[in-house]
Amino acid sequence: MAVSLRAALLAALGVVAVALSPSTAMAWGWLGLIAVVCVLDAVAAVSPRDLEVSRAVSAAVRADETAESALVLRNPGRRGVRADVRDAWPPSVHPSPARHRVRLPGGGSERVVTRLRPERRGTRTADYVSLRVWGPLGLGARQVSVAATVRVAVLPEFRSRRLLPSRLARLREEGATATILRGPGTEFDSLRDYVRGDDPRDIDWRASARARDLVVRTWRPERDRHVVMVLDTGRSGALLLGAGAAEAPAAPVSRGRDGAGPSASPDLVDLGVAPRMDAGIEAALLLAALADRAGDNVHLLAVDRSVRARVSGVRGAPLLHHVAEALTDVSPTLQPIDWPLAVAEVRRTVHHPGLVVLLTEVPPVGADPDFLQAVADLSDRHTVIVASAADPEVVRLAQGRRDADAVYQAAAASSTLREQAAGDEDATRAGAIVLDVEAGLLPARLSDTYLQLKKQGRL
Repeated sequence: MAVSLRAALLAALGVVAVALSPSTAMAWGWLGLIAVVCVLDAVAAVSPRDLEVSRAVSAAVRADETAESALVLRNPGRRGVRADVRDAWPPSVHPSPARHRVRLPGGGSERVVTRLRPERRGTRTADYVSLRVWGPLGLGARQVSVAATVRVAVLPEFRSRRLLPSRLARLREEGATATILRGPGTEFDSLRDYVRGDDPRDIDWRASARARDLVVRTWRPERDRHVVMVLDTGRSGALLLGAGAAEAPAAPVSRGRDGAGPSASPDLVDLGVAPRMDAGIEAALLLAALADRAGDNVHLLAVDRSVRARVSGVRGAPLLHHVAEALTDVSPTLQPIDWPLAVAEVRRTVHHPGLVVLLTEVPPVGADPDFLQAVADLSDRHTVIVASAADPEVVRLAQGRRDADAVYQAAAASSTLREQAAGDEDATRAGAIVLDVEAGLLPARLSDTYLQLKKQGRL
Protein backbone atom coordinates (compact mmCIF):
# COMPACT_ATOMS: atom_id res chain seq x y z
CA MET A 1 0.00 0.00 0.00
CA ALA A 2 1.08 3.59 -0.68
CA VAL A 3 -0.32 6.98 0.25
CA SER A 4 -0.29 10.19 -1.78
CA LEU A 5 0.54 13.77 -1.00
CA ARG A 6 -3.17 14.37 -0.55
CA ALA A 7 -3.10 12.31 2.65
CA ALA A 8 -0.29 14.46 3.99
CA LEU A 9 -2.30 17.60 3.21
CA LEU A 10 -5.30 16.19 5.05
CA ALA A 11 -3.07 15.44 8.03
CA ALA A 12 -1.86 19.05 7.92
CA LEU A 13 -5.46 20.27 8.05
CA GLY A 14 -5.70 18.51 11.36
CA VAL A 15 -3.62 21.30 12.85
CA VAL A 16 -6.69 23.56 12.56
CA ALA A 17 -8.91 21.02 14.32
CA VAL A 18 -6.36 20.51 17.08
CA ALA A 19 -5.99 24.29 17.48
CA LEU A 20 -9.76 24.66 17.95
CA SER A 21 -9.97 21.71 20.34
CA PRO A 22 -6.47 21.06 21.67
CA SER A 23 -6.30 17.54 23.01
CA THR A 24 -4.36 14.34 22.43
CA ALA A 25 -7.55 12.48 21.59
CA MET A 26 -8.39 14.96 18.83
CA ALA A 27 -4.90 14.61 17.28
CA TRP A 28 -4.90 10.83 17.34
CA GLY A 29 -8.49 10.68 16.23
CA TRP A 30 -7.79 12.86 13.22
CA LEU A 31 -4.77 10.78 12.20
CA GLY A 32 -6.72 7.58 12.70
CA LEU A 33 -9.55 8.86 10.54
CA ILE A 34 -7.12 9.70 7.74
CA ALA A 35 -5.49 6.27 8.02
CA VAL A 36 -8.87 4.50 7.79
CA VAL A 37 -9.90 6.58 4.76
CA CYS A 38 -6.57 5.82 3.03
CA VAL A 39 -6.94 2.09 3.68
CA LEU A 40 -10.52 2.04 2.40
CA ASP A 41 -9.49 4.02 -0.68
CA ALA A 42 -6.69 1.54 -1.40
CA VAL A 43 -9.03 -1.41 -0.93
CA ALA A 44 -11.47 0.16 -3.38
CA ALA A 45 -8.74 0.45 -6.04
CA VAL A 46 -8.52 -2.03 -8.90
CA SER A 47 -5.99 -4.76 -8.17
CA PRO A 48 -2.79 -4.05 -10.15
CA ARG A 49 -2.45 -7.79 -10.69
CA ASP A 50 -5.49 -7.63 -12.98
CA LEU A 51 -3.61 -5.42 -15.44
CA GLU A 52 -1.83 -7.05 -18.36
CA VAL A 53 1.74 -5.89 -18.95
CA SER A 54 3.98 -6.55 -21.95
CA ARG A 55 7.41 -5.11 -22.52
CA ALA A 56 9.54 -4.75 -25.65
CA VAL A 57 12.87 -3.10 -26.35
CA SER A 58 14.55 -1.93 -29.54
CA ALA A 59 17.37 -3.87 -31.14
CA ALA A 60 21.02 -3.78 -30.09
CA VAL A 61 22.50 -0.28 -29.82
CA ARG A 62 25.94 1.24 -29.43
CA ALA A 63 26.92 2.67 -26.08
CA ASP A 64 26.56 6.23 -27.44
CA GLU A 65 23.08 5.71 -28.89
CA THR A 66 19.61 5.66 -27.33
CA ALA A 67 17.17 2.79 -27.17
CA GLU A 68 13.48 2.61 -26.33
CA SER A 69 11.74 0.36 -23.84
CA ALA A 70 8.02 0.19 -24.58
CA LEU A 71 5.44 -0.94 -22.03
CA VAL A 72 1.94 -1.84 -23.16
CA LEU A 73 -0.61 -1.81 -20.34
CA ARG A 74 -4.07 -3.28 -20.85
CA ASN A 75 -7.04 -3.04 -18.48
CA PRO A 76 -9.34 -6.01 -19.06
CA GLY A 77 -11.88 -4.89 -16.43
CA ARG A 78 -14.77 -2.45 -16.71
CA ARG A 79 -13.59 0.09 -14.19
CA GLY A 80 -11.17 2.83 -15.16
CA VAL A 81 -7.69 2.82 -13.67
CA ARG A 82 -5.37 5.65 -12.70
CA ALA A 83 -1.89 4.30 -12.12
CA ASP A 84 1.78 5.21 -11.78
CA VAL A 85 4.16 2.95 -13.70
CA ARG A 86 7.90 2.56 -13.18
CA ASP A 87 9.88 0.83 -15.94
CA ALA A 88 12.95 -0.20 -13.91
CA TRP A 89 16.37 -0.69 -15.51
CA PRO A 90 19.95 -0.76 -14.18
CA PRO A 91 21.23 2.76 -13.45
CA SER A 92 23.94 2.46 -16.12
CA VAL A 93 21.33 2.73 -18.90
CA HIS A 94 19.88 5.99 -17.47
CA PRO A 95 16.14 5.34 -18.02
CA SER A 96 14.11 8.50 -18.68
CA PRO A 97 11.48 9.32 -17.57
CA ALA A 98 11.73 7.32 -14.38
CA ARG A 99 7.94 7.09 -13.92
CA HIS A 100 4.81 7.36 -16.05
CA ARG A 101 1.27 8.28 -15.04
CA VAL A 102 -1.42 6.56 -17.10
CA ARG A 103 -5.22 6.48 -17.21
CA LEU A 104 -6.76 3.30 -18.54
CA PRO A 105 -10.49 3.17 -19.28
CA GLY A 106 -12.29 -0.13 -18.91
CA GLY A 107 -11.09 -2.49 -21.65
CA GLY A 108 -8.55 0.07 -22.84
CA SER A 109 -4.78 -0.02 -23.26
CA GLU A 110 -1.91 2.44 -23.39
CA ARG A 111 1.70 2.37 -24.52
CA VAL A 112 4.40 4.22 -22.60
CA VAL A 113 8.01 4.61 -23.73
CA THR A 114 11.15 4.89 -21.59
CA ARG A 115 14.29 6.12 -23.30
CA LEU A 116 17.54 4.34 -22.45
CA ARG A 117 20.98 5.96 -22.71
CA PRO A 118 23.49 3.19 -21.95
CA GLU A 119 26.96 4.34 -20.98
CA ARG A 120 28.95 1.10 -21.30
CA ARG A 121 28.81 -2.05 -23.33
CA GLY A 122 27.29 -5.32 -22.20
CA THR A 123 23.94 -7.07 -22.10
CA ARG A 124 21.54 -5.24 -19.78
CA THR A 125 18.52 -6.99 -18.27
CA ALA A 126 15.41 -5.04 -17.30
CA ASP A 127 14.22 -5.02 -13.71
CA TYR A 128 10.63 -5.38 -12.52
CA VAL A 129 7.75 -3.20 -13.71
CA SER A 130 6.16 -1.53 -10.69
CA LEU A 131 2.43 -0.70 -10.89
CA ARG A 132 0.77 1.58 -8.36
CA VAL A 133 -3.02 1.80 -8.84
CA TRP A 134 -4.78 4.61 -6.99
CA GLY A 135 -8.17 4.44 -5.34
CA PRO A 136 -11.17 6.64 -6.25
CA LEU A 137 -10.11 9.40 -3.85
CA GLY A 138 -6.44 9.31 -4.82
CA LEU A 139 -5.39 8.91 -1.18
CA GLY A 140 -4.28 5.28 -1.07
CA ALA A 141 -2.93 2.90 -3.68
CA ARG A 142 -2.22 -0.76 -4.18
CA GLN A 143 1.20 -1.59 -5.57
CA VAL A 144 2.79 -4.64 -7.11
CA SER A 145 5.97 -5.41 -9.07
CA VAL A 146 5.68 -7.78 -12.00
CA ALA A 147 8.42 -9.48 -13.99
CA ALA A 148 8.60 -8.67 -17.69
CA THR A 149 12.13 -9.71 -18.52
CA VAL A 150 13.77 -8.31 -21.64
CA ARG A 151 17.41 -7.72 -22.52
CA VAL A 152 19.17 -5.14 -24.63
CA ALA A 153 22.65 -5.66 -26.06
CA VAL A 154 24.82 -2.55 -25.72
CA LEU A 155 27.55 -2.78 -28.34
CA PRO A 156 30.96 -1.09 -28.04
CA GLU A 157 30.76 2.62 -28.69
CA PHE A 158 33.22 2.78 -31.63
CA ARG A 159 34.30 6.36 -30.99
CA SER A 160 37.11 6.00 -33.52
CA ARG A 161 34.63 5.73 -36.40
CA ARG A 162 35.14 9.46 -37.00
CA LEU A 163 38.67 8.58 -38.18
CA LEU A 164 37.40 6.14 -40.80
CA PRO A 165 36.58 8.61 -43.63
CA SER A 166 40.09 10.07 -43.70
CA ARG A 167 41.67 6.60 -43.73
CA LEU A 168 39.34 5.41 -46.47
CA ALA A 169 40.28 8.46 -48.52
CA ARG A 170 43.96 7.55 -48.15
CA LEU A 171 43.16 3.97 -49.07
CA ARG A 172 41.38 5.05 -52.27
CA GLU A 173 44.18 7.44 -53.15
CA GLU A 174 46.89 4.86 -52.69
CA GLY A 175 44.81 2.17 -54.40
CA ALA A 176 44.39 4.38 -57.45
CA THR A 177 48.12 5.08 -57.62
CA ALA A 178 50.43 2.25 -58.61
CA THR A 179 53.02 1.57 -55.97
CA ILE A 180 56.68 2.04 -56.85
CA LEU A 181 57.96 -0.80 -54.73
CA ARG A 182 57.36 -4.41 -55.54
CA GLY A 183 56.94 -6.78 -52.63
CA PRO A 184 55.24 -10.02 -51.63
CA GLY A 185 52.02 -8.07 -51.03
CA THR A 186 51.77 -6.53 -54.51
CA GLU A 187 50.46 -7.78 -57.82
CA PHE A 188 50.87 -6.63 -61.43
CA ASP A 189 48.76 -3.59 -62.34
CA SER A 190 49.79 -2.10 -65.68
CA LEU A 191 52.65 -1.00 -67.95
CA ARG A 192 54.06 2.49 -68.38
CA ASP A 193 57.08 4.17 -69.95
CA TYR A 194 60.36 3.96 -68.13
CA VAL A 195 61.54 7.09 -66.34
CA ARG A 196 64.87 7.69 -64.69
CA GLY A 197 64.92 6.26 -61.19
CA ASP A 198 62.74 3.22 -61.90
CA ASP A 199 64.02 -0.14 -60.71
CA PRO A 200 65.63 -1.93 -63.70
CA ARG A 201 64.18 -5.19 -62.37
CA ASP A 202 60.70 -3.92 -63.23
CA ILE A 203 61.51 -3.46 -66.94
CA ASP A 204 59.32 -5.66 -69.13
CA TRP A 205 61.76 -6.57 -71.91
CA ARG A 206 59.21 -8.23 -74.18
CA ALA A 207 56.85 -5.24 -74.03
CA SER A 208 59.84 -2.93 -74.51
CA ALA A 209 60.84 -4.80 -77.66
CA ARG A 210 57.36 -4.41 -79.11
CA ALA A 211 57.14 -0.74 -78.16
CA ARG A 212 60.74 0.01 -79.21
CA ASP A 213 61.14 1.87 -75.91
CA LEU A 214 61.68 0.86 -72.34
CA VAL A 215 58.48 -0.12 -70.51
CA VAL A 216 58.21 -0.97 -66.81
CA ARG A 217 55.61 -2.89 -64.85
CA THR A 218 53.65 -1.13 -62.12
CA TRP A 219 52.25 -2.84 -59.10
CA ARG A 220 49.33 -2.34 -56.76
CA PRO A 221 48.66 -3.64 -53.26
CA GLU A 222 47.28 -7.14 -53.31
CA ARG A 223 43.76 -7.78 -52.09
CA ASP A 224 42.27 -10.78 -50.34
CA ARG A 225 45.02 -10.97 -47.73
CA HIS A 226 44.39 -12.11 -44.16
CA VAL A 227 44.35 -9.79 -41.13
CA VAL A 228 44.13 -11.54 -37.76
CA MET A 229 43.56 -9.44 -34.66
CA VAL A 230 44.29 -11.04 -31.28
CA LEU A 231 42.68 -9.08 -28.44
CA ASP A 232 44.21 -9.71 -25.03
CA THR A 233 41.32 -10.06 -22.56
CA GLY A 234 43.60 -11.16 -19.73
CA ARG A 235 45.23 -9.32 -16.88
CA SER A 236 46.97 -6.67 -18.97
CA GLY A 237 43.66 -5.71 -20.58
CA ALA A 238 42.10 -5.09 -17.16
CA LEU A 239 44.47 -2.26 -16.24
CA LEU A 240 42.54 1.01 -15.86
CA LEU A 241 44.09 3.76 -17.98
CA GLY A 242 43.70 7.47 -17.33
CA ALA A 243 42.51 6.91 -13.76
CA GLY A 244 44.13 10.12 -12.50
CA ALA A 245 42.79 12.36 -15.26
CA ALA A 246 40.07 13.84 -13.02
CA GLU A 247 42.65 15.29 -10.61
CA ALA A 248 45.11 16.35 -13.30
CA PRO A 249 44.98 19.79 -14.89
CA ALA A 250 43.84 19.78 -18.49
CA ALA A 251 46.72 19.87 -20.96
CA PRO A 252 46.37 21.73 -24.25
CA VAL A 253 48.12 18.98 -26.19
CA SER A 254 48.85 15.32 -25.68
CA ARG A 255 52.35 13.91 -25.78
CA GLY A 256 53.63 10.54 -26.80
CA ARG A 257 55.30 7.98 -24.55
CA ASP A 258 58.70 9.57 -25.02
CA GLY A 259 57.40 13.10 -24.51
CA ALA A 260 59.11 14.10 -27.76
CA GLY A 261 56.34 16.33 -29.00
CA PRO A 262 52.66 16.96 -29.23
CA SER A 263 50.43 14.35 -30.76
CA ALA A 264 48.06 15.17 -33.60
CA SER A 265 44.87 16.22 -31.86
CA PRO A 266 42.53 15.24 -34.73
CA ASP A 267 43.63 11.61 -34.29
CA LEU A 268 43.11 11.54 -30.52
CA VAL A 269 40.06 9.54 -29.41
CA ASP A 270 38.73 10.47 -25.98
CA LEU A 271 38.37 7.14 -24.17
CA GLY A 272 38.04 8.63 -20.70
CA VAL A 273 38.87 6.34 -17.79
CA ALA A 274 38.65 2.83 -19.22
CA PRO A 275 40.44 -0.54 -19.18
CA ARG A 276 43.24 -1.07 -21.68
CA MET A 277 41.03 -3.60 -23.46
CA ASP A 278 38.61 -0.82 -24.46
CA ALA A 279 41.39 0.92 -26.40
CA GLY A 280 42.08 -2.41 -28.09
CA ILE A 281 38.42 -2.76 -29.04
CA GLU A 282 38.37 0.71 -30.60
CA ALA A 283 41.53 -0.09 -32.59
CA ALA A 284 40.14 -3.47 -33.67
CA LEU A 285 36.88 -1.97 -34.93
CA LEU A 286 38.64 0.73 -36.94
CA LEU A 287 41.16 -1.69 -38.45
CA ALA A 288 38.40 -4.21 -39.25
CA ALA A 289 36.41 -1.59 -41.16
CA LEU A 290 39.49 -0.38 -43.03
CA ALA A 291 40.84 -3.82 -43.92
CA ASP A 292 37.45 -5.02 -45.10
CA ARG A 293 37.13 -2.02 -47.42
CA ALA A 294 40.63 -2.77 -48.70
CA GLY A 295 39.42 -6.23 -49.74
CA ASP A 296 41.22 -8.24 -47.06
CA ASN A 297 39.85 -11.07 -44.93
CA VAL A 298 39.43 -10.01 -41.31
CA HIS A 299 39.56 -12.37 -38.34
CA LEU A 300 39.21 -11.56 -34.65
CA LEU A 301 40.25 -13.63 -31.65
CA ALA A 302 39.64 -12.56 -28.03
CA VAL A 303 41.91 -14.70 -25.86
CA ASP A 304 42.99 -15.05 -22.23
CA ARG A 305 43.17 -18.58 -20.81
CA SER A 306 40.61 -19.60 -23.43
CA VAL A 307 39.09 -18.17 -26.59
CA ARG A 308 36.41 -15.75 -25.40
CA ALA A 309 35.23 -14.59 -28.84
CA ARG A 310 35.90 -15.44 -32.46
CA VAL A 311 34.85 -13.76 -35.72
CA SER A 312 35.95 -15.26 -38.99
CA GLY A 313 34.62 -15.66 -42.50
CA VAL A 314 32.48 -12.48 -42.43
CA ARG A 315 32.92 -9.80 -45.07
CA GLY A 316 31.17 -6.62 -46.07
CA ALA A 317 28.61 -4.63 -44.11
CA PRO A 318 27.85 -7.32 -41.47
CA LEU A 319 31.50 -7.52 -40.33
CA LEU A 320 31.49 -4.60 -37.90
CA HIS A 321 28.22 -5.73 -36.35
CA HIS A 322 29.58 -9.26 -35.84
CA VAL A 323 32.78 -7.94 -34.26
CA ALA A 324 30.91 -5.57 -31.96
CA GLU A 325 28.37 -8.23 -31.03
CA ALA A 326 31.09 -10.76 -30.24
CA LEU A 327 32.83 -8.31 -27.89
CA THR A 328 29.68 -7.01 -26.17
CA ASP A 329 29.91 -9.22 -23.07
CA VAL A 330 33.67 -9.82 -23.05
CA SER A 331 35.30 -8.36 -19.94
CA PRO A 332 38.97 -8.59 -18.99
CA THR A 333 39.90 -11.23 -16.44
CA LEU A 334 42.69 -11.27 -13.86
CA GLN A 335 44.39 -14.27 -15.47
CA PRO A 336 47.35 -13.72 -17.83
CA ILE A 337 46.89 -14.55 -21.47
CA ASP A 338 47.96 -17.99 -22.65
CA TRP A 339 50.33 -17.08 -25.47
CA PRO A 340 50.89 -20.64 -26.76
CA LEU A 341 47.10 -20.93 -27.07
CA ALA A 342 46.97 -17.63 -28.97
CA VAL A 343 49.65 -18.80 -31.41
CA ALA A 344 47.85 -22.12 -31.95
CA GLU A 345 44.54 -20.33 -32.63
CA VAL A 346 46.17 -17.99 -35.15
CA ARG A 347 47.67 -20.96 -36.99
CA ARG A 348 44.30 -22.70 -36.96
CA THR A 349 42.56 -19.60 -38.30
CA VAL A 350 44.87 -18.78 -41.23
CA HIS A 351 47.15 -21.02 -43.26
CA HIS A 352 48.67 -18.37 -45.51
CA PRO A 353 51.00 -15.48 -44.66
CA GLY A 354 49.15 -12.40 -43.49
CA LEU A 355 49.09 -9.67 -40.89
CA VAL A 356 48.76 -10.57 -37.20
CA VAL A 357 47.93 -7.75 -34.80
CA LEU A 358 48.46 -8.42 -31.09
CA LEU A 359 46.37 -5.95 -29.09
CA THR A 360 48.08 -6.29 -25.75
CA GLU A 361 50.57 -4.67 -23.41
CA VAL A 362 54.24 -4.93 -24.26
CA PRO A 363 55.63 -6.44 -21.05
CA PRO A 364 58.74 -4.94 -19.43
CA VAL A 365 62.01 -6.50 -20.46
CA GLY A 366 62.34 -10.07 -19.19
CA ALA A 367 58.85 -10.11 -17.60
CA ASP A 368 57.10 -12.48 -20.04
CA PRO A 369 59.27 -14.90 -22.08
CA ASP A 370 56.14 -16.54 -23.52
CA PHE A 371 55.19 -13.26 -25.18
CA LEU A 372 58.55 -12.94 -26.95
CA GLN A 373 58.40 -16.57 -28.02
CA ALA A 374 54.90 -16.04 -29.43
CA VAL A 375 56.07 -12.99 -31.40
CA ALA A 376 59.04 -14.93 -32.77
CA ASP A 377 56.88 -17.92 -33.76
CA LEU A 378 54.32 -15.75 -35.54
CA SER A 379 56.95 -13.59 -37.25
CA ASP A 380 58.39 -16.65 -39.02
CA ARG A 381 55.32 -16.70 -41.29
CA HIS A 382 53.37 -13.48 -40.76
CA THR A 383 53.90 -9.77 -40.45
CA VAL A 384 53.31 -9.04 -36.76
CA ILE A 385 52.22 -5.76 -35.17
CA VAL A 386 52.15 -5.42 -31.41
CA ALA A 387 49.71 -2.62 -30.59
CA SER A 388 49.98 -1.52 -26.97
CA ALA A 389 47.89 1.23 -25.34
CA ALA A 390 50.00 3.29 -22.94
CA ASP A 391 48.59 5.01 -19.89
CA PRO A 392 48.49 8.79 -20.52
CA GLU A 393 48.79 9.36 -16.76
CA VAL A 394 52.26 7.82 -16.69
CA VAL A 395 53.40 10.27 -19.36
CA ARG A 396 51.85 13.14 -17.43
CA LEU A 397 53.50 12.11 -14.18
CA ALA A 398 56.88 11.85 -15.88
CA GLN A 399 56.66 15.56 -16.72
CA GLY A 400 55.74 16.74 -13.21
CA ARG A 401 58.06 19.23 -11.52
CA ARG A 402 55.71 21.25 -9.31
CA ASP A 403 56.90 20.10 -5.91
CA ALA A 404 58.89 17.36 -4.19
CA ASP A 405 56.06 14.80 -4.46
CA ALA A 406 55.69 15.49 -8.18
CA VAL A 407 59.45 15.03 -8.68
CA TYR A 408 59.39 11.64 -6.94
CA GLN A 409 56.39 10.61 -9.03
CA ALA A 410 58.17 11.78 -12.17
CA ALA A 411 61.20 9.66 -11.28
CA ALA A 412 59.03 6.56 -10.81
CA ALA A 413 57.12 7.24 -14.04
CA SER A 414 60.35 7.76 -15.98
CA SER A 415 61.68 4.46 -14.68
CA THR A 416 58.49 2.74 -15.85
CA LEU A 417 58.80 4.32 -19.30
CA ARG A 418 62.43 3.17 -19.60
CA GLU A 419 61.45 -0.40 -18.72
CA GLN A 420 58.67 -0.30 -21.28
CA ALA A 421 61.03 1.07 -23.92
CA ALA A 422 63.41 -1.81 -23.26
CA GLY A 423 60.48 -4.21 -23.65
CA ASP A 424 59.60 -2.57 -26.97
CA GLU A 425 63.15 -3.16 -28.20
CA ASP A 426 62.95 -6.84 -27.24
CA ALA A 427 59.70 -7.24 -29.16
CA THR A 428 61.21 -5.47 -32.16
CA ARG A 429 64.20 -7.81 -32.13
CA ALA A 430 61.79 -10.76 -32.00
CA GLY A 431 60.40 -9.60 -35.34
CA ALA A 432 57.41 -7.40 -34.52
CA ILE A 433 56.45 -3.88 -35.48
CA VAL A 434 55.78 -2.25 -32.10
CA LEU A 435 53.20 0.51 -31.60
CA ASP A 436 53.38 1.68 -28.00
CA VAL A 437 51.36 4.89 -27.94
CA GLU A 438 48.82 6.69 -25.80
CA ALA A 439 45.52 4.81 -25.59
CA GLY A 440 43.56 7.49 -27.43
CA LEU A 441 46.01 7.46 -30.35
CA LEU A 442 46.16 3.68 -30.77
CA PRO A 443 43.28 3.31 -33.30
CA ALA A 444 44.71 6.01 -35.58
CA ARG A 445 48.32 4.79 -35.39
CA LEU A 446 47.34 1.17 -36.03
CA SER A 447 45.30 2.05 -39.11
CA ASP A 448 48.12 4.27 -40.39
CA THR A 449 50.61 1.42 -40.00
CA TYR A 450 48.28 -0.91 -41.91
CA LEU A 451 48.04 1.58 -44.78
CA GLN A 452 51.81 2.02 -44.79
CA LEU A 453 52.34 -1.74 -45.02
CA LYS A 454 49.90 -1.87 -47.90
CA LYS A 455 51.71 0.91 -49.70
CA GLN A 456 55.09 -0.75 -49.22
CA GLY A 457 53.83 -4.06 -50.57
CA ARG A 458 54.49 -5.90 -47.31
CA LEU A 459 50.88 -6.99 -46.98
